[in-house]
Amino acid sequence: MDTIKFVLLMLTILLILITSIYLSVRLKWLQIFRLPYALSLIGIKRRENKFSSIAALFTTLGGNLGVGNISGTAVALKTGGPGSILWMTIIIVITSVIKYVTCYLSMKTRKKKNGKFIGGPISCVADAFNSKKATAMFLAIMIMTSITVGNLVQVNSLSIPLSIIDVPMVVGGVIIAIIFFAVAAFNLKKIKIFISAMIPIMTVSYLTLCGIILFKFSKNILPSLKLITSSFLTTSSFNSGLSLGLILEVLTIIRVGTLRGIFATDIGLGLEGTVHSSIVPKKNSNKFIIEQSLITIISPFIVAFIVFVTAMVLLVTDSWVTDLESTNMCIFAFKRAMSWPYIDYLIMVIMFCFAFTTIFTWFFCSKQTIRYVSMNDKYIKIWIVIFTVIIPVGAINRVQLLWDIADISIAALLFINILTILKLTSRNPEVFTMSNRYLKLQA
Repeated sequence: MDTIKFVLLMLTILLILITSIYLSVRLKWLQIFRLPYALSLIGIKRRENKFSSIAALFTTLGGNLGVGNISGTAVALKTGGPGSILWMTIIIVITSVIKYVTCYLSMKTRKKKNGKFIGGPISCVADAFNSKKATAMFLAIMIMTSITVGNLVQVNSLSIPLSIIDVPMVVGGVIIAIIFFAVAAFNLKKIKIFISAMIPIMTVSYLTLCGIILFKFSKNILPSLKLITSSFLTTSSFNSGLSLGLILEVLTIIRVGTLRGIFATDIGLGLEGTVHSSIVPKKNSNKFIIEQSLITIISPFIVAFIVFVTAMVLLVTDSWVTDLESTNMCIFAFKRAMSWPYIDYLIMVIMFCFAFTTIFTWFFCSKQTIRYVSMNDKYIKIWIVIFTVIIPVGAINRVQLLWDIADISIAALLFINILTILKLTSRNPEVFTMSNRYLKLQA
């Protein structure tokens, strides 16, 4: 599995980086220069029916901002060292343009079925390849990714620290499954509104706790920043003069930083396209599509900031050099910094919210993909049951095995999504011409 994973991931990383640079140049690096304008769009009152742009942003952020981000930061530090965090930030900035293009193409290719708009990578694949085999293959990959990335990894990362409060991991998985099934019985519109309301609360709460730790260990902030920058490319092999070892270590740092950056933000996985495609505007104009697509570039930067803060907490408390892994490393950092009697439970509540919103966002996207292909609610009901039954499995699997499967799933989904973007944009460069024309008027 290690060889397959390494080859697949390196090819995918190379493809996504080349594509990101190509799209960034064609769109004049809008993910950087148009970010302030994208932020300004959030405050504009819109005439959208049922599901708003802000709700869509927070729903997408709910999928991006899972407990996997926290545990993933710990994994990046453990396997790639402090330098991988800087690579994560760079990769997020470069590749976030893919979210814009994915959303634009998703809304252009979305279809109205049974009175509801359904779009996302599935509609892009169907339009690009016009093949039932390609659509079926994408459906299979999407289901596999939603099960691993959006389900098993989230539950596993949440279940690990349950032992700290004397709750068996499998019990935690069963509890999550029961709650998920109960909530899934409600109207999905209410679920999306619930998620969009929960995201700001849990984000502010988590950052507040991190801020307290950084203030308490403020003397270690500057040394930690120096450690990140010095580990960016400088390795022990370089100091030893081992050129082959240097190359391998640098590749490891880049690979870990890139994968964790993509994993943290879900760039290229198409969640934003699926969510924003469900918005029903009063007038479906190019302006509306461009503005919705611009809003999607906000979430990667929010996630990047939270990942960086999490990394700083692990570094200033020296938690990253312990033998702990995944979420346990983060729990250790919080416990070491705070002596509050109920800190364990407070962290567990926050992480539960992170995990739960991610699980539901991935469930929604996989559900929409199944609906687009089958147009039969019978399969949706079956999917709810399957998704629920799988949840407890994440609580009993080995951490590294789950991350390996999740990484391979991400690589497969990324690969087909990037190929789809390249095919659609080469066939019709409208996304470049219309976007540049509109943004030039806003300058």
